[in-house]
Amino acid sequence: MNQAALLTIANELNHDQMRVLMALLADLDYENYIQVAQMDIAEALNMQKTNVSRAVKNLLEFGIVIEGPKIGRSKTYRLNPQFGWKGTVTNHKRALKNGLSVINGGKCD
Repeated sequence: MNQAALLTIANELNHDQMRVLMALLADLDYENYIQVAQMDIAEALNMQKTNVSRAVKNLLEFGIVIEGPKIGRSKTYRLNPQFGWKGTVTNHKRALKNGLSVINGGKCD
């Protein structure tokens, strides 16, 4: 995890956004991919689906997670490699090099 990014998360996210981020991270797969239905997050966290949807939208706007391709009817996400990485160092460097920008105060530079 990127320590500066964690401080950004601590300062910028509200309670629901933090809970949803933790649920997404619980499903973090190799190369930072996340495939989990918002309904499953809502059930696991005992939250309304609309609140989960709003929190995911905010996480996307902050640049903490990036929307991935749809698989069937499910959306996929990816943790921004600026925040953390699950995978090889070589692939992390490649992901950082492929046009992802540094996060500054919840906004992409």
